Amino acid sequence: MPPPRTSTIVCSQLRAPARPFRCTTCQFSTSTALALPQLGPESPNYIHVPQPPQPEAHYLPRLKGILPTPRKIFPRNSPNKTSPEYLSAVTPDPKPRPKTSTPPNPAHRSQIEWKTKLAEHRRRNLRESLRELKSRKDRMDKRLETRSNAKLELRERLLTAPTPADEKHTTPSILSSALSASYTMTQSERDALLARKKANHERHASQKVLERRNALHTLYMNARDFIVTEQALTDAVERAFHPDNKQFDNEAKRGLNVWNLGYPETVKELLDTANKEDTGKALLRYIGYAELTDKRMKRLGEELTGGKM
Repeated sequence: MPPPRTSTIVCSQLRAPARPFRCTTCQFSTSTALALPQLGPESPNYIHVPQPPQPEAHYLPRLKGILPTPRKIFPRNSPNKTSPEYLSAVTPDPKPRPKTSTPPNPAHRSQIEWKTKLAEHRRRNLRESLRELKSRKDRMDKRLETRSNAKLELRERLLTAPTPADEKHTTPSILSSALSASYTMTQSERDALLARKKANHERHASQKVLERRNALHTLYMNARDFIVTEQALTDAVERAFHPDNKQFDNEAKRGLNVWNLGYPETVKELLDTANKEDTGKALLRYIGYAELTDKRMKRLGEELTGGKM
């Protein structure tokens, strides 16, 4: 094996083969010095971190507009559109020209032949498209039927499958009497249940009749205050908006709305008034039971007479 060939490097100043010594003006390096970017340590790109190649996601542009709902070419009750009778009726052949008609102009012969050829293409395309669409519909219906039947078979197989061993060994013990979901009533129990339901229905019906009667009587008693004429409406407006109306006045000032009387009484204030407890009002403590007794007697009379008083 011959010895390796040594390369001679000629110095630009010595014009002689390079020796083991090093030239003071010539320097050689096996790596290329890269210029550092002019970035500070605070920059995230100060230390170069190689990034994997990431492909860009190209999204399709959004199509504007709304497509119409495609109609059914083969409805349920439509005739057979692939039959020869239907195709012959939809795409009839051109009628022959009568002999008594005027022959076409020879200058328009090429145009007439072109229109005849286009009509023949349209008839052929319609026949082929109907047959192809019918075959496609049959294939889709058969595929859907096969898939539906497979799902039904899977459901029946899961319903009729025996209990798995893991469920059988982990299910808590239940009495056999409690597992029976069906219960057959005897004739006496059925008769008693029907009689009880009939009594409940009659009680609810009578209660509804009583409520309707009370509502009608209340409406009749309140009808005395109804405004049915223009004169009554005028009088009511005059009473409500008259300057001397003191309906919403209190001890401090004169008001024009109902809130001048203060907020409505709460349930606690009503109970304190009935029980003669401290309500924060000095005069209410010395009022007797006459007003409260009057309201209770009126309510008791309404309950006894069965109507509004």
